[in-house]
Amino acid sequence: KRATMANLLVVAVVATHGEERLELLLNRSLPSVNKQSRPVDLVVVVSDNDPVSNFLEREDIESCFDGTSKDKVRFLQNERTSRMSGTGSWNTGILEALSTFGGDCWVAILDEDDEWHESHVETCLKSSTSQECQWVVSGIVRMGKTGKSKDPIPDLIPIAKDFFTTNPGVQGSNLFVRCEALLKAGLFDEKLSSTTDRDLCIRLSDILHDVDSSFASTGKTLSFTMPIPSGRGFLSMYHQPRSKD
Repeated sequence: KRATMANLLVVAVVATHGEERLELLLNRSLPSVNKQSRPVDLVVVVSDNDPVSNFLEREDIESCFDGTSKDKVRFLQNERTSRMSGTGSWNTGILEALSTFGGDCWVAILDEDDEWHESHVETCLKSSTSQECQWVVSGIVRMGKTGKSKDPIPDLIPIAKDFFTTNPGVQGSNLFVRCEALLKAGLFDEKLSSTTDRDLCIRLSDILHDVDSSFASTGKTLSFTMPIPSGRGFLSMYHQPRSKD
């Protein structure tokens, strides 16, 4: 049966760590989820903070959402690997999506300091249904002190060397992937301290590269991000082929 916009389920997964990013989470990231033209079906916010800290409560998260949308919010404590670029938190959120809706749902990742264009989810779903794929990528605008710059949007599914030699325009906040594909790729590697999104994308490209209609590009820029220094740990990222069984 061909998927339609109406019968697809989308889970937004947001990981958060540190009181210094609280304002960005509550004033930038979560409000952009709330403003989506096609609302998500579930919002999973995972805290990687010390569980005894009280600077972020469920009520703070719910305040970012309107009316009945508050009922779609789940606020979880990461009980997997702590820190490590939030990998344990991301995986907690993905597994929550799996337990709620099964492997056929879509997982949309959003960093706490980034935001989505209001049509991000709608446009990604349209691309997914028109091309019947498992991985959709939109463009990113980087907001820096010197102005804006756009990352390239890949037309074809990236391959491993794309992630080692250049930036193929894929990172956490424009990851829009079927939950089942994330599981087959092995989720985020909780042993890596950085470049974790690139590592996951390498494994996604491994398992999906030979699958017909596995990848789609929206052709539109739908995510906005602030630059964060990255470098430590890049050499520890490695190409780890996975079984295609």
